[in-house]
Amino acid sequence: MKQIPYAIHTIKELQACVEEVRETSRQLKHLSGVLVSVFMDPTKKAMLEGIQKAIQAVFPEAQVIGSVSSGEIVNGQLLDQGVAVNFTLFEESTVRVFAYDFGAKKSSSAGRELLSILQADRDAAAVEIISSGFHLDINPFFKQLSAARRKIFFFGGLADDGSLGKNGLVFTHSAQLHHGVVVAVFSGKTLHVQGSSSFGWKPLGRTMTVTKMEGDYCLQELDGRSPLEVFERYLAIRNTDDFLVEALTFPFYFERHGTILARHPRRCRDDGSMMFGADLHVGEQLRLAYGDPGDIIDNAMALQEKMASFKPEAIFVVSCVARWMLLGSDTEKELAICKHLAPSAGFYAYGEFMRNSSGEIMVSNMTLVTIAMREGFCMGRQSNVVPSRPKLKGHRSLMARLVHFIETTTKELEESNRQLTHLAQIDRLTGLFNRGETEANLKTLLQQTREYQEPLSVLMMDVDDFKIINDTYGHAVGDDTLKSIARILHKNTRRGTDFPGRWGGDEFFVILPGTTNDRAREIAQRIGELINEQALLPDGAVVTTSIGVVTAATDDTPDSLFKRADSALYEAKLIRGKNNVVVH
Repeated sequence: MKQIPYAIHTIKELQACVEEVRETSRQLKHLSGVLVSVFMDPTKKAMLEGIQKAIQAVFPEAQVIGSVSSGEIVNGQLLDQGVAVNFTLFEESTVRVFAYDFGAKKSSSAGRELLSILQADRDAAAVEIISSGFHLDINPFFKQLSAARRKIFFFGGLADDGSLGKNGLVFTHSAQLHHGVVVAVFSGKTLHVQGSSSFGWKPLGRTMTVTKMEGDYCLQELDGRSPLEVFERYLAIRNTDDFLVEALTFPFYFERHGTILARHPRRCRDDGSMMFGADLHVGEQLRLAYGDPGDIIDNAMALQEKMASFKPEAIFVVSCVARWMLLGSDTEKELAICKHLAPSAGFYAYGEFMRNSSGEIMVSNMTLVTIAMREGFCMGRQSNVVPSRPKLKGHRSLMARLVHFIETTTKELEESNRQLTHLAQIDRLTGLFNRGETEANLKTLLQQTREYQEPLSVLMMDVDDFKIINDTYGHAVGDDTLKSIARILHKNTRRGTDFPGRWGGDEFFVILPGTTNDRAREIAQRIGELINEQALLPDGAVVTTSIGVVTAATDDTPDSLFKRADSALYEAKLIRGKNNVVVH
C-alpha cells in the first residue's frame, strides 16, 4: 500500500504528479485498487473537470472522491488556496465509491442501500463519508449505517465552501452533488485500520437545558431564553456580520450516549435562535466550551503515540475549522503529528463524522479525526520515537495560562455550587433531606413508579411526647434525640435508593421505592424497635415513635399520599396510643 499526496495549483503540475504516481505503481507487485482523494479551495472549482481528465487519462480505473473545502491538508501542512490530490495505491485491497443525492433519494433510503452493500462485503474495513449541503438531513442515513458490523470504521466530514448558508460541492469521478454524500468503501482481508480522535475543548460556566427546538438544527431556547442571550451575556458576542467568526471557537459542549460532543453555531437569526450544522435534542444539557491550545497539542501528541505503534502506511485526516481558527499559525504543529509516521492528506470540515464504542455513527464539531491504514503486518519503516511536544507561539502560550486559570476557577465554582446545592437540600440539624427536597423526590419517584409499574411505600414518623422531652431535659437533649433518630434512619435505609427526610419539628418522612406494603411494615417496625433501644434519654428513659405506613396507589399524587400517611400516623398516635405502626 502506498499513499502519495500532492499540493498543486495548476493542471500542468498535476499531470507531472500523475506521471510520478504511474512510475511508483509499476514498482508494486500488484495494483489492486486506486483511490484519488481531491480537496480544493472554492476558488479552484473550475479546475475540477481538468483534474478528473488528467487522472483518468493515466488511471482510468481510479476511484475519485472529494469536495470543495475550507482548508486542505497535505503531509501535515495547511494549503493556501490550493488543491490537495492524494493517491492511495492498494496492493491487496479494493476501494469503491458511491454517490447519493438526497434531493433524489431520502436519507434513510440511501443509508439502507449502503448498509446492504456493506453487509454483502465481508471484507469491508472502513467507510469514508463526505457530505455537502447546509442542514443536510444526514441523521437517518447514519442511523441505518450504525447497524453495520462493529469492526467497520466510519469517518469523514461535512464539506463546505465557506459561504454561509450555501451548499458546498462533493464529487466522484462520475457525479457532482450539492446536496448529498459521496462514499468510499475500503475492503480487504489484509487491510488494517485504526481510528482515533482528539478533542481539547473544555466546559465553561453553568449547565443549560435545551427547552425548544425548531427541527433538529435550529436551537430556539435554552432554559427558556434565546441562545443569543447566552452568547451576549457570557461572551459579549452579538448578532453582527462577524458572528460566525467570533462564535465558532465557543461551541456548546454536551454528552450523548456516553460520548462527548460539541456543536458550534453556523448562523444567528433575527429572533435570537441559532442554526447548527449538526443536531441537538430537547432536554439535552449543554454548557459553553472553550479551546485549550495546550490541551489540543497534548491530545495530538497522545494520538501520535497511538498511531506510531500501529505503523501506518497511509493516514486520512479530517479536522474542524474551529481548531484552525483557534490555533492560527500553530495549526501545523498539531497537523505535524502525521509527518513522522506516514503520508497524510485530508480537509477541514464544519462537522466531523466518527463512530463511538457502541457502534453509533455521530456528527461532532471541534474534533480532529485520523484514520490510519496499512496492508498486512507491521512492516513499515516508521520509528516509534515520537518527537518532543512542540512549543506554542507566545500569545497562545499566554492563552494557555489563562485557560488554566479559567479551568481552576471553574472547578472551584462548581465545587461551591455543589456545596450550596447540598445545603439547600439537607436539613442542617439531622443531615437528612429537608422537606422541600423530600417533596421533590416524592414527585419524581411517584412518576417513575407509574412508568415502571413498581411499588412505592412511605413512612411518616412522629416522636411521642417530644414537647415533654424538651421541657424536661432541655432543647439540647431534644436536638440530640432527633439526631439519634436520623442516624438510625440513615443506617437502616438503602443508600442511593431510599430517601429519609425530616418533615419538620419532630416529624420524619421516609420514601421507599420498590417496596411493598408488607415489606414497608417490617422496616417501620424494625426502625421503631431500634429507636426504643438506641435513642435513650439521659436518665435511661426510652424514646418512642408513632409511624404511619402507606403504599402508593396508581392514582396517588404527592398531596394525596401525604394525607394518607398523615392519617395512618394519626391513628398510630392518638387512636392506638403511641409507640405503634399503623398500615393503611
